[in-house]
Amino acid sequence: MRNTFLCTTALVLASGVSASAMDMGGKDVEAGSLSLGIGGYFEVLAGFANVGGPTVVGQDLDGLDFKQDVEIHFSPSMTLDNGLTIGAHVELEGSSGTADTIDEAYMTISGNFGKFILGSENSVGYKMTVAAPDVTHINVNSGSTTAFVPYSGTAGTAGVSVGSDIFRGTLGTTYLENRRNNDAQRISYFSPDFSGFSFGVSYARDGNQDSNGQLDCNAITCDYIDLAVAYSGSLGGGADVALSARWGTASAPVGATDPEVWGVGANVSFNGITIGGSYAEQKDTGLNAQDGESWDFGVAYANGPWSYSLTYFHGENDDNENYIAVGAANPIEELDQVLLGATYRFNSNFAMGGYIADVDFDEQVSDGGAGTGDDVDGTIVGISMRLDF
Repeated sequence: MRNTFLCTTALVLASGVSASAMDMGGKDVEAGSLSLGIGGYFEVLAGFANVGGPTVVGQDLDGLDFKQDVEIHFSPSMTLDNGLTIGAHVELEGSSGTADTIDEAYMTISGNFGKFILGSENSVGYKMTVAAPDVTHINVNSGSTTAFVPYSGTAGTAGVSVGSDIFRGTLGTTYLENRRNNDAQRISYFSPDFSGFSFGVSYARDGNQDSNGQLDCNAITCDYIDLAVAYSGSLGGGADVALSARWGTASAPVGATDPEVWGVGANVSFNGITIGGSYAEQKDTGLNAQDGESWDFGVAYANGPWSYSLTYFHGENDDNENYIAVGAANPIEELDQVLLGATYRFNSNFAMGGYIADVDFDEQVSDGGAGTGDDVDGTIVGISMRLDF
C-alpha cells in the first residue's frame, strides 16, 4: 500500500511539471520571480485564575498571570511557466517556553488540480475538521487553559501525574491526530472545490516529526493514512452550512491492533449566528492511553467588529498513569470546559477580547490505584490581544 500511494503521487506531480521546472536548482528555470512572504502572530493572554482540587492542595496557583504564543512564518513562493505554484512554509516559534523551535516546515505544489503539501504538517483530517464556534483567543478546544489551570502533566506537591494526553488527543480536543502523531513528515493532497465539496488524503510512513531518521516499522506503528471530506454551502433563506467527516488508520506492529481515528463536525450560520459542534473518537492505540472520545458544542454571534461565543467541550480517555496500576477495567480521566467570550476586531490584523473559563479535570482513580482521583479544577477570567502580521 505504501509504495502504490507514493508512486501514484509521483506520477501526478510529474505530469504537471515541465522540463524546465524540474531544474529547480539551476539558473535556467523559466519561471516568475520568487516572492518571500513573512508573517505570523503575537498573542498575549492575561488571566486571573482560581485553582483548586485535591491534587494542588498546599500550592498557591491563584492570581493574575500573563501568557503568550508567538510564531514567525516564512512563506516563499513562485509560479512556474506551466502554471504550477511552488511554495514553502516554515514556522519559527517565538516563545522561549516551547521546546519545538521550528513548528511546521513543508513545501506546497498547487494548481488547477488542487494542492499538495509535502513535509512536517498536520493531516487532512485535522486541517479539514469543522468544530464548535469559539471567538476567543484561549479557545476551549485547544487545551490552552492548562496554562492557567495545571490539569496536564505533573501537578501537586507530591508530583502526581494528571492528564498527559491533551495535545492532539481526545482528552483535550476534537482536532485529533492518530496516536497524536503531530506534524509528522507526510504528503497530503487537497482537492479543488466541487460545488462546495472537497476531499483530502494524507500519508505518513511513521509518526516522527522534524527528523530524517529511518525507523523500523516492525517495531513501531507506521503507514498513517488519513481521509477527509468537507462541504460548505448555502441552505437557502440566508443560512449557510459547513460539514466535515474524517477517518484515519495506521499499521501497528505484528500482534497489535491497528489504531483508528474518526470524527464529524457541523456548523450552521444565519443572521450573524453560528451554531455547531463536533465529535471525535480514537481507539486501539495500544498505549494504555489516548483511547477515548471528545465532543464540543457552541454558539457564536457576530455584529460588526464585535463577536461573542459560548462553547462547551468534553474529553475523556483511558488513564495512562493508572491503567497498569489498577490492573482493572480501564479507569478514565475526563476534562470538561465551558468558555464564554467576546472579541472586538479593530481591523484584519489586530483584535482584543475578554473571556471567562470554567475548567474541571477528573480522574476515576488516583495514582497508585488508591483514592478517588487526582482532580484539578479552576476558573479563569481574563483579556487577550492578538496581532497578525
